[in-house]
Amino acid sequence: MLKKNDNKSVPIGTIAAVRNYMEKLGFAPLLHTMKRRGEPLFPLVCSLISYRLTENFSVEGCGRWLDSPEVRQEIGLRNEVSHRMLNRAIERMGEGMPEVLAHLRHSLLNMYDLPHTDVNIDTSSLSVYSRQGDLFQYGYSRDKRPDLQQVNFAAAELREPVNIPFHLSVDEGNTSDSAQFIKVVDEIVGDLNDDSMFVFDAGGDVKQVLDRITAKRMRYVTRKRMNKSDDDWISHFKKEDAVLVNGEDGVWCQKRTFASSGRTTYLFFSEKLHRDKTAALNARAWRCVEDAKETMRMKSDGTLRVSKTVVKRMRNPLIALNVAVQGRFFGSDHEGFEYVRNELSNRREGFFKLECSHDLTPSEVYGIYRRRDTVEKLIDSLKNHIEIKPLRVWSDNSVRGVLLICFLAQVIVSMIRYEHAELRKYSTKFIIRSLEKLFDGKTWPKPEIVKG
Repeated sequence: MLKKNDNKSVPIGTIAAVRNYMEKLGFAPLLHTMKRRGEPLFPLVCSLISYRLTENFSVEGCGRWLDSPEVRQEIGLRNEVSHRMLNRAIERMGEGMPEVLAHLRHSLLNMYDLPHTDVNIDTSSLSVYSRQGDLFQYGYSRDKRPDLQQVNFAAAELREPVNIPFHLSVDEGNTSDSAQFIKVVDEIVGDLNDDSMFVFDAGGDVKQVLDRITAKRMRYVTRKRMNKSDDDWISHFKKEDAVLVNGEDGVWCQKRTFASSGRTTYLFFSEKLHRDKTAALNARAWRCVEDAKETMRMKSDGTLRVSKTVVKRMRNPLIALNVAVQGRFFGSDHEGFEYVRNELSNRREGFFKLECSHDLTPSEVYGIYRRRDTVEKLIDSLKNHIEIKPLRVWSDNSVRGVLLICFLAQVIVSMIRYEHAELRKYSTKFIIRSLEKLFDGKTWPKPEIVKG
């Protein structure tokens, strides 16, 4: 029979690992200069990161966690910690965010013998339930919550085989992708080696971003948005005139190089992508056929019945609504399907376009862009493993501070993964759970969790 006792579980491995890597990054003296009075900022930040990698409820929850003398002793806090003290620490981190990130980039570049300083960049957003703060605005919601205000952020990581987060940018919720990319490029380009490469999706495919990169004698690979000028190229695309890039997925490529700038565009056709897009198009076309049949079905009195496909039924005596429906009739459902499918298709199924500032081979460009999915996994890890959302703070600096704490937590996990080759195929969640089982922050348990 289980009996209650006074034993307490303290994640010694997590706390030791966080403190060890924060000291390796040289944050102790920097944070000391940012807060000279009262409880030192360094152990408070280590507490917030450690809590983020264990319980992760809220700042108030972290305060309750630190009520335990055993936890405070392990972290190195001399006195009891109030919620107000933690909130102030987060505010201070938000105020000093540019300085902290500059120090992080400098430390990472000097700590490791890196094979390159190429970076992957991506953007995302976080929904918030508060209307306070200048950062909270309505915009394109990646969380599928357009009814909520949001905060936008961009993340940059050193490209494989490093895959360590390198920079974080926080912006208003209605900031465009191009503005975010310009800001990130401006903030980190001075820290990169000559001839470094930026890899990003179509969000950064704007002249201002590309010109900023090439002006600094850097390189880029980006996905291009397809437009009408590409339709002629697509209509004349033949595999006989293309290069086979990936036999497994049936990827073929044609390229065009502009002699004046050296810029090269690559038109790819993927048989696997074509099958997937065609299947989705067919499913959508059949839904349109069924919706049309439902909408145009006759009632018993011979009049047309307007279904919920056309308009949601309204029960308001103050509002009168008249709806006219005009449909196309075909001899069979298959004829209707073919018509709809032809109308919905843009004839680009299976095609995508990349651009590089230099004339690389199709295989090189395809491989570079395909491996940028690690930055997408980074953002997914921040949201779902580090649990950067939901935001439970309201002022602009506290928002920046919380996002920065989460980002540093992810940096530590990525550094552990980079330094221990046996962990590179394991998820952030596995590493976080393993940290809790370490007795000294250095000895790793034998992996027993499914890879991914």
